[in-house]
Amino acid sequence: ISVREKEILLLLVKGDTSHEIAANLFISHNTVKSHIKHIYEKLHVSTRVQLFSLLSNINEKKN
Repeated sequence: ISVREKEILLLLVKGDTSHEIAANLFISHNTVKSHIKHIYEKLHVSTRVQLFSLLSNINEKKN
């Protein structure tokens, strides 16, 4: 994933909403939604729950 997508992913994991992410990064809400869509596509998930589950599984495998 791109550097910007990683930034957004970290903010999602932190618990920020799409609107909060847009405000924090000084980008539009639609841009955030587009980045999230690309993250989902690249990681083969379709919801935040699936995304967090995937990240949790990856984290467990690292430890």
